[in-house]
Amino acid sequence: MHMIVTKEMGLIRLSNDQHLIPAAISYASKIAEISGFSAEECTKIQLAVEEACMNVINNSFLQEEDAEYDIHFLKNLNSIEIHIHDMGLPYDPEIAPLYDPSADLLKQDLSGLGSFLISKTMDEYRFNNLGIKGKEVVLIKYFNTPNIAEEYSETVEPEIVAPPQPGLPVEQIDFNIRLMETGEALEICRCVYDCYGYSYANENIYFPERVAAMNQEGKLRSAVAVTDEGEMGGHFALIFYDNLPAEVGIAVTKKKFRGQGFARQLGEFLEMEARKTGLRGLQVKEVTAHPYTQKFCIKLGYKDCGLLLAHSPKTLSFKGIADTLKQRNSDVLGFKYLESPVKRQIYAPSKHQEMIGLLYNNIGDKVEFISNENPETSNEQCVMEVKIHSLRSLAEISITEYGQDTIQVLRNEMRKIFADEIQVIEMYLSMRDPMTPSVVSQLETMGFIFTGILPETSQGDSLIMQYFNGVHIDYSQIVLVTDVAKQLLEYVKQHDPHAN
Repeated sequence: MHMIVTKEMGLIRLSNDQHLIPAAISYASKIAEISGFSAEECTKIQLAVEEACMNVINNSFLQEEDAEYDIHFLKNLNSIEIHIHDMGLPYDPEIAPLYDPSADLLKQDLSGLGSFLISKTMDEYRFNNLGIKGKEVVLIKYFNTPNIAEEYSETVEPEIVAPPQPGLPVEQIDFNIRLMETGEALEICRCVYDCYGYSYANENIYFPERVAAMNQEGKLRSAVAVTDEGEMGGHFALIFYDNLPAEVGIAVTKKKFRGQGFARQLGEFLEMEARKTGLRGLQVKEVTAHPYTQKFCIKLGYKDCGLLLAHSPKTLSFKGIADTLKQRNSDVLGFKYLESPVKRQIYAPSKHQEMIGLLYNNIGDKVEFISNENPETSNEQCVMEVKIHSLRSLAEISITEYGQDTIQVLRNEMRKIFADEIQVIEMYLSMRDPMTPSVVSQLETMGFIFTGILPETSQGDSLIMQYFNGVHIDYSQIVLVTDVAKQLLEYVKQHDPHAN
């Protein structure tokens, strides 16, 4: 699906000599400058590249080792990506103390400062352990373009999410459902701002140039409802991911057009678009601060298959429903097959098989549980991707291949995550790998809990686990609609060692 418009900006290879780092940051600064970044943003990129290079030199190679590492620069329509790759030793952050921003700068070891600075200067970043292909850190910086909130002198109140009151007829108007056209990104942002103010969890949706670029690159497919007079009244989109199934989301309707049926028709239109693309299924995230989103998704045919607890910040608000959330917002994860699934065999922990079977049955799928009593991996090193969403304080981890070092690598990555003050980790584990049941058991001893399943990921059907870093889940505040979701929540609560 992805049609990413990417321009190669340069590839440099450096020896692991600290004296060459100034050359690397000078090159990075020039790339950033000709890409269109301001002087201030160029400085931030320089700082992140410097810290990332220092981390590689200090931690990936032996003191007297003569080695090399690569820095690869890519320009997308709305961002620059910097990939710093090495074939050195797996990084062990146990040797570096965590940096505490609240402590006296002169009284602490600053060797843990690098990761902290990267998290504060870049918009997104990833740690990729590539097994026998080494490892890389990916730094992502968006272009500094205006966001929609800058148009308004006063904060817009979030939309009342409840449907129109019975007995109050809505005068129906004519409107067209179609894909977004060139130049309409600004109106999409205005729709979101009209509904949510500045509290929507996906920060990219407030930047028109990002919305336009994401549609052009194939990361987003926006559908809109437009009146005969040409006014945009609603938006719904397919969101595409590298490792997870496409999602339907960012469904908004301007307040003045509530009750027109925009959302339902947009949802049906997107399903047709997804079928044209050849997608086998779609996921949806349904908020639990109120029941209305869940009821809407049920009408569109989505079935519950998991929970993403504390998935988004509590700044997300719904006027008249939950003006100020008492905790981070949790989502029900729904799924809908667009093609009849073929029965397959999966590996899952025996303790969770009954619940997993219930979830599969709920989404209209049949699986056979198989086991391997003594699973072993022939890989010395695992392949793992860690994606950090700094503003959402969320980390997503996908393990593509298990290795003998899987748990140690995960512990190392978690230490980096904690250093960056990330609150929630979401883990996706392949259920076509016989190692998964034993890895789940090890993760549970570390504090991870099982929260559901997700079919059609890049690694087959995935089992979902979550970890909470200083986040307490008040299960009584989670509003659910279906019996399956309620049963899953109670099951998760029973297995949460921190639940009341």
